[in-house]
Amino acid sequence: MADIVETAARKVFDRYDVDGDGQVTADEYRKVVAELEGSEITESQAQELIDSLDTNGDRQMSFEEFWAAMNG
Repeated sequence: MADIVETAARKVFDRYDVDGDGQVTADEYRKVVAELEGSEITESQAQELIDSLDTNGDRQMSFEEFWAAMNG
């Protein structure tokens, strides 16, 4: 069961990782929110969300950071 949940989480993460580099930036997050939800958020709002999940201080969100937040 955990594998199914992790696979689903990976698909969500990959949707936001527009360039496929394994990191979600604030710009990627902002663009996907606009596309999926039809709502605009500012770059600083997007960065604030990324920073809240970023544990290594690189101002990006890796899958591991995303997964940890999902299980926190």
